[in-house]
Amino acid sequence: MADYPLSSLEPTSSQEIPEALQAPTQPVSKGFVAALTAANLVIWISVLPVLQLLLPEQVGAIDAVHKTLNLGIVTSIGAFVSLLANPIVGALSDRTSSRLGRRRPWILAGALLSALALALLWKATTIVALVIGWSLMQLFSNFLQAAATAIVPDRIPASQRGTITGLVSMSTPLGAILGVILIGQVLKNFDISYLFLIALVLVVLLPYTFFLREKVLPKGYLPPFQLGTFLKNFWINPRAYPDFGWAWLARFIVMLGYASATGYTYYYLQDAVHYTQLFPGQTIAQGSSLLSLFSVVFLILSTIVGGMLSDRFQRRKLFVIVASVIIALALFLMGFFPSWPVVIVATCLQGVGFGCYLAVDFVLVTLVLPSEGDRGKDLGILNIANSLPQSLAPLLAGIVLSLTHNSYFILFVMAGLIALTGAFLVQPIRSVR
Repeated sequence: MADYPLSSLEPTSSQEIPEALQAPTQPVSKGFVAALTAANLVIWISVLPVLQLLLPEQVGAIDAVHKTLNLGIVTSIGAFVSLLANPIVGALSDRTSSRLGRRRPWILAGALLSALALALLWKATTIVALVIGWSLMQLFSNFLQAAATAIVPDRIPASQRGTITGLVSMSTPLGAILGVILIGQVLKNFDISYLFLIALVLVVLLPYTFFLREKVLPKGYLPPFQLGTFLKNFWINPRAYPDFGWAWLARFIVMLGYASATGYTYYYLQDAVHYTQLFPGQTIAQGSSLLSLFSVVFLILSTIVGGMLSDRFQRRKLFVIVASVIIALALFLMGFFPSWPVVIVATCLQGVGFGCYLAVDFVLVTLVLPSEGDRGKDLGILNIANSLPQSLAPLLAGIVLSLTHNSYFILFVMAGLIALTGAFLVQPIRSVR
């Protein structure tokens, strides 16, 4: 979706609003929902296991001595590309007047180009090649993510949107766990894993574009995309809207702490927990996929329960603070006690804290948005608090590990302190309990 103010999206003539821009009123079918959910699931399966399992394996094979710093460089650059790509692609797709519709061309191109990027990653044998391949993957996967996300307000009426959005949103954690289990527990082979991901993207997403039907946006109806206008309006003054500013900063800090540690789970199991020594015959990928299973199960449960409880008691700040503290506690446990049983407990705690945080903090933010008319733009700005830490955290963690001779104790304690700081930053918000 575009991040322009509503005034810039007004018709350029007196003609009636075209069907492509009208609010949807026709309920969508179960088949439509199933196809959209499956498409989103495949999008995340194609990205997350590469980040969690395949990239660390490749970086370590290229340069085992400097693997932590190199992984930080690769993932940070890729995350920065993603940070820029998502809102820009969303704005461009809003203005696409292809006969295929506004979103289908981007999904079609994203599927083909993501498969190409996966092939480049598969054959990468240097850090530079990994940087290029992963940056391209982040770019092209955002073709898919931005377009697929916009289909929800494009096609789903308000009466169905809450339920369906919940189903589609589950594709991220489910994509993480299914992808990691498939790569780490089922396929267990580097080459086959990449071939599987390439085939999955093409086999699922290409047919999806053929079955998806969209109304065509008349050419010239909306003003063309202008980067200057986009950047000018992609900003909220924290002095004018302090509650939103505090909410944004708190989320940025919590996400920075969380991402600083979790991005290095693979090497943590390898170098601190010594997983393969504890379980001969097992691989690090198998251990990582098992932890992902525990985390996602508790994340899903806490997302549902946390949201329900915060609704019942009408308390948002309290739940966000408690969730942030739980995340910090889990990180402290992993730093102080790098043993497999403690890591399992900490991972479950982390899932509880992060799931509750995602559910309730999003509600809190929607209650402090500056303008009802600019919700899309404002939520786009909020998304920077999610994506920017993913760019900074790997590089920060890589530098810390490099300077401390790979001390995961220091890394996880630092990450816990950062997350704990985020808990206190929620307190100044005044308009929400």
